[in-house]
Amino acid sequence: MPATFGDVRHWRAAPLGTAGDGLKGDADGLERTRDALAAQAVPDSWTGLARLVAEGRRQLLLSRIDVHIAGKRAVQRALYTAEDDVTTIERLVTDVETAARTQEFALGADGTVTDTSDPPTFDDPHEAQQWTARRTELAQALADDITVILGKAAAVDALLSGSIPSGHVEAVDERGVPSPEVAEEWATMTDDERRAFIEEYIEEYAEMIGIDTPELVWEPESWGPNGQARDGGATIALNERLLDDPQIINTLAHEMRHAHQFEAIDDLDGGFRWPWESDPFDHHEDLGVTQEEAETWRENFEDYQDVDNDGWDAYYEQPVEVDAREEGREVLEDMTAEEIERLAEEGAR
Repeated sequence: MPATFGDVRHWRAAPLGTAGDGLKGDADGLERTRDALAAQAVPDSWTGLARLVAEGRRQLLLSRIDVHIAGKRAVQRALYTAEDDVTTIERLVTDVETAARTQEFALGADGTVTDTSDPPTFDDPHEAQQWTARRTELAQALADDITVILGKAAAVDALLSGSIPSGHVEAVDERGVPSPEVAEEWATMTDDERRAFIEEYIEEYAEMIGIDTPELVWEPESWGPNGQARDGGATIALNERLLDDPQIINTLAHEMRHAHQFEAIDDLDGGFRWPWESDPFDHHEDLGVTQEEAETWRENFEDYQDVDNDGWDAYYEQPVEVDAREEGREVLEDMTAEEIERLAEEGAR
């Protein structure tokens, strides 16, 4: 889940630089080891198969070392960039806390702004209204500053998460990571703007695959799943809990992919059509879905494995879920801040 203002208050840049220095030292040492290994010659006395095996093993080891070095360098660069970004965040936090204290406001860990001043007594109601309006303006300015800070914090989180090489954090590998720009954009949007984006995404995706726009249902935070495609994709349910997290883009794309799977299955047999009419499945092939995939999905849905009755592994590894997870991850990682803005603006009209 996204960092709160209470979390960000305690962020410090120095440990990031220290960690970056440590990784740099590790990578430098590994590069020296790699260069030494590359410089070692296979003895001239080794010939034939023995020489081929030795050279092959050395090349394989060099390749593995190169992968490790590249991974360390990527995280090192991200740590140094994050150090600069968190230095800026530290300054902004100090500024907003100073402004709040000076103007007699309290800042909550959740980013709320509370007026702690003692209202003066006014003889003129108009003066009282002016005073209240001014206090409201000051509070809103502080709240806006906090939103900017949380946007920058979200970008740092995405930067660091995105630098982790594959194979180290399962959640990162499976769900993907938004770009820092997308993370910052999502953090600074209002809930209404996020909902508008989601509604427009559903409408445009439905048009692309050739179905009526599914009904969108928002489930309460106490609901277990992140999302669900119901009634053959006619209804898309999303968990309110995820609204402030850009990972909801992954969930949204995942559930809409299920809607696409259902539609492709419906169009598999084509039904009756006149000779001059095209096969309805052609459209799905244009979108990259093969008939073999759709047939696999149909067989899967006929014997769908759910967590409660069949266990997590059976649910997780079935073809329709593997395919939907890939869609969710790719959409999240390919999404741009500009596309989010466009969809939110279109959805608000």
